[in-house]
Amino acid sequence: MNANVDEAALAALLDKAFEFLCERRVGEIVDTDRVLAMVDAVGTLERVTRFTARFVVPARTRLLALAGKSELLLAEWLPPASRDVLANFLGQPMPIPRKLVDEAVASERVRDSVRALLQESLSSVISRGFQATPGGGKGLRGVIGFGARAAGAAGRGIFGGLGDELQRQVEERVRDFVDGGVGMVQTRIAQKLSSEETARELGVHLRHGFLDLLKKTEAMAAKFLGHAPHELIDALVPVIVTHNLARKEVRDALRTEVDATLAQLSKQTIGELLDELGLRELARTATRERLGPLAVAFVASPQFAAWLKR
Repeated sequence: MNANVDEAALAALLDKAFEFLCERRVGEIVDTDRVLAMVDAVGTLERVTRFTARFVVPARTRLLALAGKSELLLAEWLPPASRDVLANFLGQPMPIPRKLVDEAVASERVRDSVRALLQESLSSVISRGFQATPGGGKGLRGVIGFGARAAGAAGRGIFGGLGDELQRQVEERVRDFVDGGVGMVQTRIAQKLSSEETARELGVHLRHGFLDLLKKTEAMAAKFLGHAPHELIDALVPVIVTHNLARKEVRDALRTEVDATLAQLSKQTIGELLDELGLRELARTATRERLGPLAVAFVASPQFAAWLKR
């Protein structure tokens, strides 16, 4: 070490450097362009993949293994007061958005299901009605198809030439009934889903589901989470991250948020921020204990000696 520099002097220098840093503001040290440049440097497919494999996967494996041995209830994760607050919140009526109800109920899938249900019900009624009629009950399975034709066959057996006209009328009436019935049933379903009663029932079920979840053990939760497609997720995450970091919309939003964050942080000095977080003395101690030995080693290094000889 240089004879004019000792450990006490280096310690005093580090203290002065720390005080100087505490008088600065974040915006003097880092800016938005540098933050985004660091994000771009880190956010490559290769690096995100390596980070996931090196840190995320092992951490998840350890945590699931640890939880898998635990008989603690999930309720332990929440203070009693928080459990009650969440349970009461979830127990409130949960109305389904009307737009979502309308889109779901008006879908072709629901319409086809309602139509099939009405056809099956009406077919059963017509089938029972014509079973006692000569030739009328055989093979009746559908309303508009088999049901109407069976009714027509029965009519021809009873009324002779009037059978064809009877079949046509039955088909028309059945078709009109089903078409009108589909709309009525869809409307009724929408009303039921949008009702206050349904909203209350949803709240009750959500509350019960939440309370039942808290009675599960950590081991049960770990077993459930263990069935997730982790390999697929691990492969997709780097691809999704890099894809979105390349999108203009995401980059614009990220720049806006970094600008806002740095502006907010720069309203105070770094020392004031550390005081607010209760970290100033911890940071000062860490500087002395961690950087002090490094400073001593640096002053004794060939690199420092070469610098002195410039």
